[in-house]
Amino acid sequence: MVSRFAMIAVAGGLMGISAMPAFAADLGGGCCGDLEERVAELEATVARKGNRVVSLQIYGEVSKGLLIYDNGKDSDALVTDNDAIGTLIGIKGEAKIAPGWKAGYKLEFAFQTDVSSVVTEEKKGDDNTNFSIRHNFLYVESERWGRISLGQTSTASDGAAEVQIANTLAVGSPDQGGGLHPGGLIAGALGLDQYTSDFDGGRNDIVRYDSPTIYGFTVSAAWGDNDYQDVALRFAKQFNSVKVAAAIAYADDHTSNIKDAQFTQLIGSATAMHIPTGLFIMAAAGKRDFEASDVEGKFWFVQGGIERKWLPYGNTTIYAEYGNYDSITVDTDGAKTDMWGLGVVQHIDSAALDLYAQARFWSVDDAARPAADELNTIMIGANMAF
Repeated sequence: MVSRFAMIAVAGGLMGISAMPAFAADLGGGCCGDLEERVAELEATVARKGNRVVSLQIYGEVSKGLLIYDNGKDSDALVTDNDAIGTLIGIKGEAKIAPGWKAGYKLEFAFQTDVSSVVTEEKKGDDNTNFSIRHNFLYVESERWGRISLGQTSTASDGAAEVQIANTLAVGSPDQGGGLHPGGLIAGALGLDQYTSDFDGGRNDIVRYDSPTIYGFTVSAAWGDNDYQDVALRFAKQFNSVKVAAAIAYADDHTSNIKDAQFTQLIGSATAMHIPTGLFIMAAAGKRDFEASDVEGKFWFVQGGIERKWLPYGNTTIYAEYGNYDSITVDTDGAKTDMWGLGVVQHIDSAALDLYAQARFWSVDDAARPAADELNTIMIGANMAF
């Protein structure tokens, strides 16, 4: 049977090309005289890759916020990059090797100014600018045997203390205000990041293995430069109307040249959400043993709330949280810190955009530094993914 488009083409030839109707695929002009020119113009406007067998995807996020603080002596507002989310751009892709086998790569870069986790009361600008490589690795993956990755990427324990199903954009670490000083910026004062942490893993030059997912479980292990190793177990599954996820990880970290910064630790977190109501809860805890002393750091953190689509734009997440931190570093041995907070996040589906307002109230008890007291922060901002 002759197709409709073939009949139109024949009719166009009989009546003259100018009499043919224009369709979505019509490149304009008389027939195909300038087709190559138009294809070249199109290629110049899109991302290009070097070959046809390896895919290429560009992605990223832009995260900006207004960090308002009161440390008991000073208060101010700072325009920052929200380090809980991060401004970044990445390139990734993969190619099929054989049935059940593939290889891939990932390059990801951070572009942040006045980073919310390190910016201080007195200093902004270039000293708080972060242009860094987050990921730079290759991998080979088998559906049956799992994935081997080589290069700079997340260790096995990265994210193990921060498993969360809901869109709270907040974890147990002081990503917003970590460089600020409870009680004020005075001689001998320490930043909030010396008193609080969720001990979550990071990124390093490593060899990493990830097993296939079996009944919701995945095992990961990594070995890295300067005698670093860790292992993690993750789980994610939905049981009827309840979605759950969890992780636990052990790490042995001797990458620092400073003995007091070498440690072993155990961390974990778990979360659950009742899908019909949107009610959710998340809890995390960890213990860190410092190698050069008998200091034992501990923390626990809980977060709960509701996530529902009350507005047509997308889900709204409302939550409350509490954290308790004890002897987080060798320098703050014996110091205890409490935090409670509130937050709201509005997701805009049509723009891949999050609008948020988050408040945290920190209280520090440090016998070695009696001036260390309170720090209150409010973060208002937006995050757009592409």
